[in-house]
Amino acid sequence: MYSVADRYVFSEWLKAFVLVLGSMFGLLILFEIQDSFTDLIGYEASSIQILKYYAVIAPSFLTITLPATVLVSILYALGQLHRSNEFIALRAAGMSVFRVTRSIWLASLLISAGLWYLNSSLIPWSVEQSDQLIKTIRLDSEAKSLNTDEVGIVEGLAFDNRNENRMWFINRYSEYKKEAYGISVSIMDEQRREVRRVMARYGWYNEEEGYWSLFDGRERLVDLDTGREQWPPFERLEAKDLDDDPSLMLLFGKRPKDLSFLQLKRITDNFSKEDNPSVLAYEARLHALMASAASCLIVAGIAIPFAISGVRTNPAVGVSKSIGLFFVFYILTSVLNALGREGSLSPEFAAWSPMVIMIALAYFLMRRVK
Repeated sequence: MYSVADRYVFSEWLKAFVLVLGSMFGLLILFEIQDSFTDLIGYEASSIQILKYYAVIAPSFLTITLPATVLVSILYALGQLHRSNEFIALRAAGMSVFRVTRSIWLASLLISAGLWYLNSSLIPWSVEQSDQLIKTIRLDSEAKSLNTDEVGIVEGLAFDNRNENRMWFINRYSEYKKEAYGISVSIMDEQRREVRRVMARYGWYNEEEGYWSLFDGRERLVDLDTGREQWPPFERLEAKDLDDDPSLMLLFGKRPKDLSFLQLKRITDNFSKEDNPSVLAYEARLHALMASAASCLIVAGIAIPFAISGVRTNPAVGVSKSIGLFFVFYILTSVLNALGREGSLSPEFAAWSPMVIMIALAYFLMRRVK
């Protein structure tokens, strides 16, 4: 059962948490407005579209703000209790450090669990929808001044699907019309020898049917035993065996940090690093996002011991140490994740080892202040 002391400590922390969270959200929204507002005006976006964009992108800031908010709010709330000697009074009443701060520990655990859920639901939706919204605004703006064949063009789209032994090269792909021009697909056997090549002047992917429709082209058919080739032409080919989604091809052209959890999972579910070495960077980013959910609990373990570090210690010293340790944690995480992307460490080890190290350190610090 929670006591009056639990409710008091929790309420003091909660007030600081709400204040800091609101401030950080406000700052990040201002930074985003500074970064994108000029572009949105240049694309002639309406007021409703601009407001919708900022409303949709706001939840994606939770990954950044929640761990930092937990750290700052704990330092502030417990620092206030320390300076007013209320924490000393609670300790004098026979309460341990954990007993005094257990409501904050529980809240940090629940926030970490909530962040884990948000990383797989609301935040991916926010990242994908905001990206799609600003892309739609940009393409509609370009369509007003350019020929539709020139809008949203991606040049030189290449994709190697080693799972199915298919290699794609598309000269130009229109994200606006969702059409491809100058298509060449090599179909290979298990030894990566080309047995068939399909070339078409243009085509598109049927999302409902899940295959490509190709037009004005020809096929190259190779008999590997005799070396004989055939080049039958076609006006239209319903290539039901070519089911590579262009939206997945386009994801490979983006930086891993710009993709949502669900987009990263889509890549790693369809391909392995053995099939495509570039998958390694996306796998490392995916595990880093999953591990980041534990950061709220870890920063609580960093902040609490230093925030209540004793009557003879200036509270500012403890605050400085905890913030310094937080930056060490951040640097350690960044370095190990970089090694995971390069393949020097496994993505799982690179993402989770900093969390394990900091949890062990937090336990050690809590033992020292008992």
